[in-house]
Amino acid sequence: MVEPLSHDPITRLGLLGAGRMGGPIGRYLLAAGTPLTVYDPSEAAARALGELGATVAASPAAVAAAAQLVLAVVVDDAQVRDAIGACLETAQPGTVLAICASVRPDTCRELADAGRARGVEVIDCALVRGERGAEEGGLVLYCGGDPEAIAALEHACAPFTEAVVRVGGIGAGQVAKTANNILLWANIRADVEALRLAQALGVEPAALREAMAIGSGANRALADWGKHRLRWPHKDLEVALAIAAEAGVGLELVSRLPQLMEELTVDDLHQLI
Repeated sequence: MVEPLSHDPITRLGLLGAGRMGGPIGRYLLAAGTPLTVYDPSEAAARALGELGATVAASPAAVAAAAQLVLAVVVDDAQVRDAIGACLETAQPGTVLAICASVRPDTCRELADAGRARGVEVIDCALVRGERGAEEGGLVLYCGGDPEAIAALEHACAPFTEAVVRVGGIGAGQVAKTANNILLWANIRADVEALRLAQALGVEPAALREAMAIGSGANRALADWGKHRLRWPHKDLEVALAIAAEAGVGLELVSRLPQLMEELTVDDLHQLI
């Protein structure tokens, strides 16, 4: 019989993925003195954290065997299924497995069901603010799942987060991130057009941004102008449109955003600084 789930204070963390997002997360955890076991298919990426004090594991399963909380900072649904599936083979009852990739809510629910059968809590833990947030130790985590598991995660992940928010049940964190991404990319595109108009009419973009900061058109994307890397708009919007279609919700504005964002480059944004 599977032992009941328990969520004692988490002191041993595991990290699956040590790339653009996982690498900075690992560095903040190690700087805070957190015991960390890491796996990445790139030996160089894993070794970089190993040189800072992490234990480098040979597989996701080995990470799960050593950790109370595993952060799966991978790319997509397929990688999440592989990573969490491997972890479930070795994770002890009471372990928390956090899906940090941007994936479908139903993927989270399916894996949570599989975890529950083994006494393991699978939660979704969507990372918001991107690479810059990871590098600055200011990520926001939108979470879905067991409240006690998320509370334990919040304390353990404090070294690299600004906030951890439980939005609802399993999968809700992914829904919140999708909504966040819609607003981010819509704001960036609208900001570009507003700044281009102002520039064409003789108003410097910097002056307009300062004025807009105290106006009703203020938005975070405009406040952070010049820092955006435009790394994942297509993937984010593709996910949003797919789950909206399945839910029978029309997103007329969002349906045009992929093409509009594809036309933009980081240089376009820098020309409006």
